[in-house]
Amino acid sequence: MDLRDFIQVSYYHLYELNHAALSPMRAAVDVTLLYFKNPLNPAAHTPAGRNVAAACELFERVTRRYGKPSFGLDSVQVSGVHVPVHEEVV
Repeated sequence: MDLRDFIQVSYYHLYELNHAALSPMRAAVDVTLLYFKNPLNPAAHTPAGRNVAAACELFERVTRRYGKPSFGLDSVQVSGVHVPVHEEVV
């Protein structure tokens, strides 16, 4: 394992640690968002209530896990020859 591989593995572990550490905060934000999005809650109709709901929604979107999109490459051209591409998730 060279230094580049070590750094990539370290970043992966830091990413996972960060996501795990934010889980309790995400739960609290989800509850707060439900509270301030409830149409029966009078505070949900105030500017302050809408600001709290927007901040909670922003936090949820920033910390959400997004899936990796596929590249959609079926083949590439190498020296004038089409070579098939087989995508492998590592």
